[in-house]
Amino acid sequence: MPELLIEIGCEELPSTACREAEAQLPGLLERSLAAAGLDGEGPRFHVGPRRIAAIATVPAERAAAASEVRGPRADAPEQARQGFARKHGLAADQLEQRDDGFLWAVSAGTATPARDLVPEVVTRIVDGFQFSKTMRWPGGRFSRPIRWLVVKVDGDVVDVECAGVRSGDHSQGHRSRGAVRVGSAATYLDDLRGVHVVADAGERRELIEQGLGAVGEWIDPMGKLAEVTHLVEWPVVLEGRFDERYLELPDRLAVTVMQSHQRYFPLVSAGRLDARFAFVANGGAPDVVISGNEEVLVGRLEDGAFAYGKDRDRGIGSMLAELPRVSFLEGAGSLAEKSERVREVAGQLCDRVEADPDVRAAVGRAAELCKADLVSSLVAEFSDLQGYAGSIYAAEAGEPPAVCRAVEEHHMPVEAGGALPASVEGGLLSIADKADTIAVAFALGAQPTGSRDPYGLRRAAAGIVAIALDRGYELGLVDLMAESVHTLVAQGHELKRKPLEAVPDAVDFVLDRVEPLMLEEGVTVEEIRAARGSGVTGPLPLAALSRALRDARGSERLAAVRDAYARCVRITARAADEAASELRTALFEMEEERALCAALGGADIEIADAAAQRDYSSALDAARGLVDPINEFFDKVMVMADDPALRGNRLKLLLDVASTLRLVGDFDQLPG
Repeated sequence: MPELLIEIGCEELPSTACREAEAQLPGLLERSLAAAGLDGEGPRFHVGPRRIAAIATVPAERAAAASEVRGPRADAPEQARQGFARKHGLAADQLEQRDDGFLWAVSAGTATPARDLVPEVVTRIVDGFQFSKTMRWPGGRFSRPIRWLVVKVDGDVVDVECAGVRSGDHSQGHRSRGAVRVGSAATYLDDLRGVHVVADAGERRELIEQGLGAVGEWIDPMGKLAEVTHLVEWPVVLEGRFDERYLELPDRLAVTVMQSHQRYFPLVSAGRLDARFAFVANGGAPDVVISGNEEVLVGRLEDGAFAYGKDRDRGIGSMLAELPRVSFLEGAGSLAEKSERVREVAGQLCDRVEADPDVRAAVGRAAELCKADLVSSLVAEFSDLQGYAGSIYAAEAGEPPAVCRAVEEHHMPVEAGGALPASVEGGLLSIADKADTIAVAFALGAQPTGSRDPYGLRRAAAGIVAIALDRGYELGLVDLMAESVHTLVAQGHELKRKPLEAVPDAVDFVLDRVEPLMLEEGVTVEEIRAARGSGVTGPLPLAALSRALRDARGSERLAAVRDAYARCVRITARAADEAASELRTALFEMEEERALCAALGGADIEIADAAAQRDYSSALDAARGLVDPINEFFDKVMVMADDPALRGNRLKLLLDVASTLRLVGDFDQLPG
């Protein structure tokens, strides 16, 4: 079987675009080949800063497919008969007349060579990429302008025109080497290696790691290796040096200077930083490259040392004094007011989790200090040091270690899946800070719209969920966010949305971040929706209920509860306005009414107790105990009785039953 090679050559792609291409390319190739009627085998993908390539074995041709198409009636005019036949590549006398009175075009079809289908495949792939940032130019849209295309089936070029570029058999090598002819998919990697391009990202990463290991013991706390892998095509690891006096700076400051913008790899000996660093170059004269990078790093270290010294001279007290003059977000007042709200929310959260007095005191003090470093010179120069800088200045001011830890950790996690606060104090302060940001933004109408999220609210919500699930916190999100909005109003700020609308929306926004975590654990979308329908308002109970519904999937217990719930909901939904305002046992006429009411009284307590302990398996067991009384009620009792009082009372009973069962989930969301 022939091998298909597709290489899309571009201007330098950002590393983020490379990672997006790596994630999307396998699915794009599979779907594009399938749409063309081709089955690809053994796919390989190579993504780098100037090229995106896919290779797959494909059949030589798409098999013929028989077709039958109904045409005009048999007595149609001759012109219509001939036009229909011509459309399907047949003569009029080759049309088949059937008993239904119509003419049919019947064809065994013909096989189509794969190379005739490849242009469609290439176009689908190029058009299918979705990058977070794109550029447009006459003829195309991509992360960066497309400059060349190589499309080959074995050794033959397939003529394709896409994004204003026509395909050929020449790719571009390293900037210093020029073009190279690509023989075929089989020779692709070697052809490019001859012009100083390592096209395979895995091979580039391996070469970089080997080079770093040869230089010495290296660290990568900010995870720059994955980024660097997509910044070079011909990786060369080099070593630079700097004056040892910069080692007097806090280690994290020196490491951040090396990694945040320069993407250097600090070197260590016996667990301590060396006055050396490693970096990855894309070729070039080593002496010149080393000298240039050393100059850049020393300049940045000087910037860091100057900012650090300036901040130490000021002290954290002076920074706090500046917070009232610095705004948080439009309509929400200053950073000082932000700190005040965080302290109030944190206090309520400490009550909720029954924090020890010393923890409460540390969290409260850290809330007062946590935004001080936002006006520091160091954070202005290196934003990655938010929190850490504040913890250093707090420690120098004599604050207790627990307070300093909380200040340092309250920004965590800084990204989805990132490290969580290690201390109890840091976890509580992080939740309080993020909850206030979300609640205030929603109250001011600044919630995310579409892909826009200028205040990082999705990241903040994901952080709340991650910490709550990790530590087993019952947050009481509604109360926390209501406290934040209440304090915002007390500070004299005008809301743009009513709290009764903004707070529930903000809580739902946080709970939305539970869904991807549950999907990873095998929970279905329907089960998550059923759990959300129970009315739970915290990540912890939502996750617990979702897992319980997943574990009960396919069981007789769940099916029976679902069906009984559906019977109650169907009839009450049609006549809810006829239900009585309260249940009156004196109006019961039949034993089945009394039995269901008695069963409901016991189940209501059991389900509520189990739900309070997040033991939703036991709650489902209690719900199962209502199934037989429900079914017997429907078998024997006429719900829609002629007497309005009886009818209203029976509807009220069923509404109460459905409400109790809904504590274990909105079972209407489940299939079955």
